[in-house]
Amino acid sequence: MTNKAMGLSPACLKTLAKVEANPNKSNQHELHGIRELKAILGMNEAHHRGIFSIRGEPTTATVDLTWYDARLEHPTRTEHRLYFETNPVMSRAQAGDNLLIGFDGQRQLHCVLIPKSAPDHAANNGSWEPA
Repeated sequence: MTNKAMGLSPACLKTLAKVEANPNKSNQHELHGIRELKAILGMNEAHHRGIFSIRGEPTTATVDLTWYDARLEHPTRTEHRLYFETNPVMSRAQAGDNLLIGFDGQRQLHCVLIPKSAPDHAANNGSWEPA
């Protein structure tokens, strides 16, 4: 359980949409492949073991993630998504929460949930470009 700075690089901050956070709105278990995610994960399909956690809490989960282009067969359009397995961290996610996504020094992928109710949530908003 920590609120200390994490040394993730490259990393990006993703604000969760309703469809990404609420299982009643969607059963996708996927994050939209925003430009910043493409910058750190690339354009090719990739599989990772990722550690999900909630900032400042002991809750963690290690799950499989798949980065893929849902429109791979489309000749002119891409639509990347990051699929993740159901886990206790994302079960607590809500629309508007932030998810810090990045690699540590051992190239381990981390997804750190920062709830919108957290005191440091607003401090983390702003212009995030991949580090």
